[in-house]
Amino acid sequence: MPVKGVNFWKYLLPALLILPALRCRKVYEPPAIKNSSHILAVDGIINTGARSRSQIILTRSRSLLDSIMDTPELGAQVVIHSTGGDYLLSDTNGTGTYISDSLTLDPTIKYSLSISTQDGHIYQSDAVLPKTAPPIDSLTWELVNDPSVGTEVVNVYVNSHDSTDSTRFYRWDYLETWQHQSAYETFWALDYNTSLEYGLFPSQTTHNCWTTGMSSSIILGTTNTLSTDIISQVKIATFLKNDPKMDIGYSMLVRQYPLDQQAFVYWLNVQKNSQSLGGLFDPLPSQLAGNIHGVTNPNDPVVGFVSASSVQERRLFISNRDLPGWQSNPGRDCPIQIIAPPDPNNVVYWNYPDTSFQLYYYSGGAMVITYKDCLDCRYQGGTVVKPSFWP
Repeated sequence: MPVKGVNFWKYLLPALLILPALRCRKVYEPPAIKNSSHILAVDGIINTGARSRSQIILTRSRSLLDSIMDTPELGAQVVIHSTGGDYLLSDTNGTGTYISDSLTLDPTIKYSLSISTQDGHIYQSDAVLPKTAPPIDSLTWELVNDPSVGTEVVNVYVNSHDSTDSTRFYRWDYLETWQHQSAYETFWALDYNTSLEYGLFPSQTTHNCWTTGMSSSIILGTTNTLSTDIISQVKIATFLKNDPKMDIGYSMLVRQYPLDQQAFVYWLNVQKNSQSLGGLFDPLPSQLAGNIHGVTNPNDPVVGFVSASSVQERRLFISNRDLPGWQSNPGRDCPIQIIAPPDPNNVVYWNYPDTSFQLYYYSGGAMVITYKDCLDCRYQGGTVVKPSFWP
């Protein structure tokens, strides 16, 4: 029975017209997103310091639809060219990181880099004259209250100068190493072949670890507008209060690279494109014009800038003892359980059904157990091998 006051045809006709349109809709994928071309990216310098190794990292960029991160470019041939000879770089670890032998290159002649990839493409950098890196005068740090983040921070600064006034453009990066510990220290380990527990010497425990990582920011400085070539208190890193890296001890190895103006402009564009985008008044993305070009196909895109220079290094240590009240959240709970030995006749035999647990210690014939990752700092990353430079 029709409902009084409702005209069904009034609503049915538009619905019949819309349904075919809905069935014909297709997802629009712009060509820039669908494009699966992976651009070659080149990162590194030709190191002209005495008895130094040059390192060049080759990766392929990914498209927006890829499910993997940037991939290393493997199987390439990378060669440094100069009038003094050619020098091959090798990817000995199969990671896309190509390293030369220890070399002492002549800093008075020009160098270029050639790359031949497995797919038959050849790339060549412009020839560049090396620059000499001035020494890093000092690395300093300070503990201050930062109103912009509402907490204490540690700021790290670099200081340098060039008495010859010939550097003017600087870039820095750093390797950072920090110590971290498991929640508990055990002196027992498991032989997985025999399921037998055995004792450890103090030097064999997995309580202390050290993790090393590479800085990810583009850090630049210039004295081009100053009367003297002096770098003073340029901030290169900031750590918020209770950063886990500062729980015990932290080390930073800062490396200083001199740049020419063309290289500085390139890295400044990289910095703006990667670190300053997203806000209404941030600069718009710009094309990265490096000094590497396709030879096989001049239209083949490649990103990177190859410089030649010596490198100066300086190391900084920060102890948690100098940061009152700094301690990160320890993470997951590490409950303790007390159980009877699985085999009373062989107390060191381990067959506990939950493989996420491990023996912590024995107490009065009972086994005290907890989670493996509470006893082994390697679950947090890093290695139990103490670095040679660690104090």
